[in-house]
Amino acid sequence: MEYKITKLQNDKGLDIDIVNIINSNNYSFSFYTYGGYMSEVCIPISSNVSETEDVLLGYGNLDDCLEAHGYFNSIIGRVCNRIGQSKFTLNGKEYNLYSNTEPDHLHGGEVGFNKKIWKIADIKKTSQSIKVELTYQSKHLEENYPGNLNCKTIYELNNNNEILISFNATTDQDTIVNMTNHNYWNFHGHKDNYKNITDHVVRISSNQICETDEGSIPTGKLFDVVNTKYDLNNSFEINKSFLDGGGIDHNYVLKDHSIDQSIASIYSNITGMGVEYSTDQPGIQFYTGNMMKDSYHGKHNRNYGLQYGMCLETQIFPDAINQPNFPSTILKVGETYNSNTKIKLRNDFK
Repeated sequence: MEYKITKLQNDKGLDIDIVNIINSNNYSFSFYTYGGYMSEVCIPISSNVSETEDVLLGYGNLDDCLEAHGYFNSIIGRVCNRIGQSKFTLNGKEYNLYSNTEPDHLHGGEVGFNKKIWKIADIKKTSQSIKVELTYQSKHLEENYPGNLNCKTIYELNNNNEILISFNATTDQDTIVNMTNHNYWNFHGHKDNYKNITDHVVRISSNQICETDEGSIPTGKLFDVVNTKYDLNNSFEINKSFLDGGGIDHNYVLKDHSIDQSIASIYSNITGMGVEYSTDQPGIQFYTGNMMKDSYHGKHNRNYGLQYGMCLETQIFPDAINQPNFPSTILKVGETYNSNTKIKLRNDFK
């Protein structure tokens, strides 16, 4: 297990580090302190483990990251996903939020946690793992959310080839919190097999999704997925007709949500590389890149396009603050918000 921290030069004069962690099996990932943005995740090729494939989409360089309006591979908060009509009521007071997907609020607002510089607070290294603790204080009424929110993110890589992501937060006023990671995966990689996400195999252990309206805001009802296109309990290979039909961008209600229970997997049927997800959160958003644009100039001199990446976003349900039957996103004074996700990296799916 080794790690390296490097200062990133940029025209804006911002104090940004990149942290690279590699384990004893040649699995590695790197991230910026800017937004907790993961710049790469590399998996060794099964036939030659000294060679790796970067399976994470991303920006071509730091300047692109700083100028971007997307959410590639970053920490999303204070509240991820959508809040309907960009408002909520807490303790009898209404809070109006920035409408960045008019008329709704998405992924924390105009300048969410993905645009903040996090501080490296601690690094713990053992023979089996490396953990990096990042901290950020979101001030009272930042993006018009109440309360000073003290946030902590821990990124960990271990010799079981697992990335563990932990979010914690405390507040001095009642508020709402729902943080996630927004990695865009493509397990064909960026080399000879590079293409869109067809020929990926996906599984999600869930019998229900959140029913949504035409603006992707939950109606408050749960929709049974059995015998529909949303039923991914049995491994399903993504094909052209599935993507042409609009793909998926929905929150799955998890049957079992334990950090030790695999609840989802995605892998390339070409490379055999992929991930398994475990989480203690009640939901996971599966997004097939339906709003990606041809204008993305990505890493390794590749241009991304429609449906070139997929996301699995562990979370409390979208718009939960406005849906009384959903698990709550309210964080009260004296409580601690916790979210834990384990991403098992593999090169042996086939």
